[in-house]
Amino acid sequence: MALEQQHNPIIDKANSSTNLREKAARVSASQLELIPADGSMNVSFYYIPHMSSPVEVLRVRKALLPFSDQLIEHCIDLEARHLALYHQDPIAEVTAALQRLNLGAELQQTMPHYEPMELATSKQHVVQDKYEQQDENVLSLIQQFFSTVLDRFKQWIRAIQNKQDQ
Repeated sequence: MALEQQHNPIIDKANSSTNLREKAARVSASQLELIPADGSMNVSFYYIPHMSSPVEVLRVRKALLPFSDQLIEHCIDLEARHLALYHQDPIAEVTAALQRLNLGAELQQTMPHYEPMELATSKQHVVQDKYEQQDENVLSLIQQFFSTVLDRFKQWIRAIQNKQDQ
């Protein structure tokens, strides 16, 4: 989830200045622009051994705020004491900022992260198949309706013919 999209009442109280909120509003609107059209980006994994409480998580998030224009998304796992940052550009400055927190932050690895084309196309096929099934169901219902109407119409004509014959 993008940094500015995460609702955290502690951060809201700590950052009550309007300057930070205005910046957050501008940046959150541009987060979608950071994601490349081909879906490729990098993900950096950090191990932060001394991040053991929500207070330290808050410190990490506050340290990431100045870099929100470079970061696409982040994920913090407090139990495992891991941080994942999704980005496109090199983030050596972010690493330095995390190390200045004195929580023992270590960059484990940075690797490419993208949605494989096969996966993206298979998702499209699944959605198309679902819509085709819905269309077939609708057509089947329409066919049943008209077939019932036609049967009733035939019965009505036979009833009229029987009355005329009598």
